[in-house]
Amino acid sequence: MKKQLLAVLLCGALLTGCGTAAVPQQTGSGASGSAPEQPVVQRIDLDDFSFGGCASLSLAGNLAAAKAGDTSYEAAHDKTAFAGNSEEAWQRLLDGELDVVLAYAPSAETQKKLEEQGISLVEVGTDALVFLAGSSSEEDTSLDWTKQDILTAYQKDNTSGWTGYAAAAGSDSRRIFAAVFGSDAPGVTMQSGEDTLTAACPHTAGTVCYTTWLSLLRNGKPNDTSIIAVDGMLPGDTAEEGKSYPLTVSYYLAVRPGLEQNDPAMLFYRWLGSDAGRTWLAEAVLPPAAEETGESDDMSQAS
Repeated sequence: MKKQLLAVLLCGALLTGCGTAAVPQQTGSGASGSAPEQPVVQRIDLDDFSFGGCASLSLAGNLAAAKAGDTSYEAAHDKTAFAGNSEEAWQRLLDGELDVVLAYAPSAETQKKLEEQGISLVEVGTDALVFLAGSSSEEDTSLDWTKQDILTAYQKDNTSGWTGYAAAAGSDSRRIFAAVFGSDAPGVTMQSGEDTLTAACPHTAGTVCYTTWLSLLRNGKPNDTSIIAVDGMLPGDTAEEGKSYPLTVSYYLAVRPGLEQNDPAMLFYRWLGSDAGRTWLAEAVLPPAAEETGESDDMSQAS
């Protein structure tokens, strides 16, 4: 499975004929409210509503938009708005700039604002935090760590021999780190005037960096790095005997309030938030064959 995973990454995430595989499975419960009912939908015109979210989820979002619009990934990408982090995405929904948003869980403060506007979140998928170890081409690139091994690399007084580089403060991957480990770890930082900045990861031997699984699939694995297995698992591994990759996090879908049930934004929200929509997305994101990306499919089967 690990060899298959690396082959998938090397084939370019979307635009080659790679096969599909399972991703960590979601529970199906939302942050608030239950999954919406699924309407009978043949095709949704992507020009009729605005859809976007945080940049880290652009792969999943654009695949879903391509499916709903019965079009190519590239065409869907031109019509969606995935940029910034999740807090920015939720704020665009609150401000009425987007009709539908796909993002990671909001902060408690933002969650309260969403609830005040009557906006409920539905869990539609599961992403993961992925750690990359810098190495030379001559080194053995197979690494299997525990969560404690990872935390040790991010401690200032660690004796592991590894140097941990954190993502930028406020980024989704940094917030996910804090969520899955229970606390933040700034890793290597540098000073620029009065500001403390996160140092860019050099991807050299002895360094550890992290990103999200969906971002890694979209962008590809950097040269001279290896993906660290955690407790013997990689994000794309199929769970066996109750064991699964431990560093997972859910992401959510929401629609702005006050829309009619037959509004295109609502139809899209109801499809992707349904059991069938979530199942389809889980199978699609790792990654589909190029010819399947824009393939027509009657979404009425998701009822």
